Amino acid sequence: MITLFRITSKTDQTAWDIKESVNNIKWETDLNFAAGTLSFDLVNDTNDGRFKPNFGDIVEFQWDDQKIFYGYIFKLSYSENQKFSVTAYDKLRYFKNQDSIVWPISTISQRFETVAKMAEVAYKVINGSNYKLNAEVADSKTYFDMLKSAIDSTQKATNQMYYLFANYDVVELRKAPFQELNLIVGDQSLLTGFSYDGSIDEAANVVRIVKKDQEQSQNVSATADTSETTQTEDPSKTSFSYTDASGDTVSWWGKLQVVENAKDKANDAQMKQRAAELLKDKNRPTYSLKLTAIGNVSLIPGNSINIKIADLDTIGFAIQNAAILKATHNFSSDYTVDLEMKVNEPWLENNSSA
Repeated sequence: MITLFRITSKTDQTAWDIKESVNNIKWETDLNFAAGTLSFDLVNDTNDGRFKPNFGDIVEFQWDDQKIFYGYIFKLSYSENQKFSVTAYDKLRYFKNQDSIVWPISTISQRFETVAKMAEVAYKVINGSNYKLNAEVADSKTYFDMLKSAIDSTQKATNQMYYLFANYDVVELRKAPFQELNLIVGDQSLLTGFSYDGSIDEAANVVRIVKKDQEQSQNVSATADTSETTQTEDPSKTSFSYTDASGDTVSWWGKLQVVENAKDKANDAQMKQRAAELLKDKNRPTYSLKLTAIGNVSLIPGNSINIKIADLDTIGFAIQNAAILKATHNFSSDYTVDLEMKVNEPWLENNSSA
């Protein structure tokens, strides 16, 4: 049940207890570099005109005395029956701010701390990394994009995944899985529905790394009506060299090819290595497992759960443990949660069941 639901004005610090006036409460959190969202409907039944939510007002929400959400109003609508529809974002919303930074050699922990200070939010490094990232230039990028690049590079080098999570009013850097929950979601426990999908639509089983011949030339031309200068390559002086890698699924799926341009000055060995890396990443199906379950506030992205679904075992898609990528909590007397699970590959070394 709701134990606290409050809106506090940023202008005069007036606090309004609205727990008796809200419904349709939905809390969404996602590991895909997005702010957590709390949406709800609010009936303004005071009839005295004194209360009206405003952009930037603070929203605090607790369920069964557990702190769930702390954030700020970003969207408002008003309709018949004196009803406000409100959307608030947690502090990760400020990681959508853009900036230009020259990053020195540094760790993901150091870059997270720098970004959090620039975003002017409370922060904490729960799980840090000692891996040193290369210096780089981030020009007109969001803080999310800067950290995504750092997290991806760290994961590639260390096989450890890091992510951002707004723990009430503090933004945290965590390592996944953050908590391996001793919870079973399945036929006899919490589960109310599921869907499992697979696809090779984005897969590739032939990878070609392309390098443009160094003897290429360019012709410069201008059009009289626009006076814009364009550059065109001379076909007679342009050629390509290729490095290919093929997977064993070609005979099953047919040839599914992708092309990537080689980095400047890449040699043959580097091109072969890159082709093998890209093939390993692309030559596989992608799967999606979605669960609907009885609500539990510990079912949040970054945590992992145990899964027991007999129907999946029967068709050969046995999944014993998986990590949560996205969670949508629907708070009501029939509290439920919709989960999107990570089922492709482990997040942690030696955790091949995730």
